[in-house]
Amino acid sequence: MKYLFSNKKNLLPPEGWPNATNIKKFGELQVLFEEDKRPEIIEGCLLLHDGYLRDMNKKVDDLQGQWRSVYRGLRREWPLAPNYTGSFSAVLINTEEQELIMCTDQVGLYPLYYLQINDDFYISNSIILMGAISGCDFDEAGIVQRSLGPEYATLGSRTILKRCKRLLPGEYLKWNFKGELIQREFDNRLFQQMQKPDLDHSNVKEYWKAYKKEVEYCVNYSDKVNIALSGGIDSRVVLGAIPADKEIDCYTYGNSDNYETEIARKLCSLKKGNFHVCSNPDLYFPDPENFRKMVIETEALELCSWLEITESIKEKKQEPLLLGELCEALPGRNIKSFSSKEFRKKNFLKYFIRKKAYNFTKADDTKFENWKKKTIHQFKIYYHERNLNKFKFEVDKEMLLEALLLNLEELFDRIEAHQLPYTELYDELFSWYTFTRMHLAKHLLVANSKFHAYSPAMSLQVLTLTSRIHPNQRLNYRFAKELFKKNEELKRLSKVPTAQAPLVPQNFPDIFKFAMWGIRSTADQYLIRQMMKKKDPENRYRLFKSINWAKVYQHSQMEENLNAYFQPNELGTIFYEEIYKQAVGRKELDHWPFANLNIINVANLNVELNSIKKFRR
Repeated sequence: MKYLFSNKKNLLPPEGWPNATNIKKFGELQVLFEEDKRPEIIEGCLLLHDGYLRDMNKKVDDLQGQWRSVYRGLRREWPLAPNYTGSFSAVLINTEEQELIMCTDQVGLYPLYYLQINDDFYISNSIILMGAISGCDFDEAGIVQRSLGPEYATLGSRTILKRCKRLLPGEYLKWNFKGELIQREFDNRLFQQMQKPDLDHSNVKEYWKAYKKEVEYCVNYSDKVNIALSGGIDSRVVLGAIPADKEIDCYTYGNSDNYETEIARKLCSLKKGNFHVCSNPDLYFPDPENFRKMVIETEALELCSWLEITESIKEKKQEPLLLGELCEALPGRNIKSFSSKEFRKKNFLKYFIRKKAYNFTKADDTKFENWKKKTIHQFKIYYHERNLNKFKFEVDKEMLLEALLLNLEELFDRIEAHQLPYTELYDELFSWYTFTRMHLAKHLLVANSKFHAYSPAMSLQVLTLTSRIHPNQRLNYRFAKELFKKNEELKRLSKVPTAQAPLVPQNFPDIFKFAMWGIRSTADQYLIRQMMKKKDPENRYRLFKSINWAKVYQHSQMEENLNAYFQPNELGTIFYEEIYKQAVGRKELDHWPFANLNIINVANLNVELNSIKKFRR
């Protein structure tokens, strides 16, 4: 549900908004909301939120007691007390104290925006709604950040609207009804009280107990639980944690004969769930009318595979849909120093076979400053004249660089506040604040169009607990492997192979899985070279059948639909021509046809800009 709070008098809904809206006066404020869900008032307070919030000191079936406790907890302190959990963004209006509170979880998966223009202020979970109602100007720096690498996303608090900010990860703001900021706090509990480097089996048991409890509270309002099941390790953990008394529906995207689909089907059968294969290749370049509709509804189109699931559902379900871990914390995949292909090849025997301990570098101020300089350089190299000249609006390179540095510093400050013990963790937390927050979180936002989509592993309690596991335990799935060995609910799921190492059960010794991984990877690379050489998208390109991105670009209406996404073109002719050239090059196999994420991402941006203009009164 989209909503917007404001102290502006005579607040009006946007012109031609596609969903029915209502405006409710609440004290000196007004709240505009879509009518599919009305805000509830408890103890004189109004709370609107995305995601979920729970109090684990209350019984799992005491839903009203949990809600009342959440209201009190948000009013009382930040960070929330240890008995609270959830993954969320939230706005709380307290008329008794004449206060308005905004807050978000430790990564900030669900966006929440705020804007002040003179005496008027606005708060919304929709950038389109915010731009349409406030009438504020576009922010060229934000648009450029969304359009350029390495992240192709706004950074820090930046948005595509001038003076409009997005809550930073773990941020808590308290305002009075005049729009004056009273309090600002952050949740800095990640990576604190870190465990020892050696694996402690009691920690594995405690982790699983906490994870199952999280899922139990997350889905406590529904007898049916839906899960997006890819067959990877993280989705297996979620599947294993679903309470036995829940009816389970498992959804996967792609063709029914894909190898990943077969894996997901086997896992689903082990939990006696209902299995749904969702396949619709036309959705990878959707027809323009549906594309615009889905952008307005989600503001998060990027990986179109998710549309195969959501568009297969006719009516919105008031049921949870669980996703796996979005930041890949449990296997430490974003610890770049130890996750590169070169490092793994060079140190295969040492760390993967002999299972030696990883050596970490103790953090200090000098190393942190050096890491910041390196990170800034990785972003600045995209701000060259050729890239900047693609946009239709005039850009001031120095102004854009100044904005970039300001937003990077916001993220650096958030990282520094956690006082990380090792330099290798700088990259990991930065990736959570950028790639996870701005890209992987879109999976939740798209899934929310038809379900209540949650990622239990990203909650206050579970992510905090995961971050406390020493990275030496997390790397190479060491901790995850013990989870599957020591806990009955996961043991049976480990008998099924993964897509990365086909045919070999996941609980087999690593040497067998690595051998199969090597065979599959080598065969895939050979098949790709042959396809590119012959320029024939009908050729086989995977040893085991998977999503065929070469065929995605053969969509009969690809060029026509792509052109329609940019009508009118808010970014520039040169910019669009380059995107079009990329798509055609992939279609003709002049370039390897990677997923069309970058193309859909900027098309989504263009439609957002169109829509803001269209809905303004």
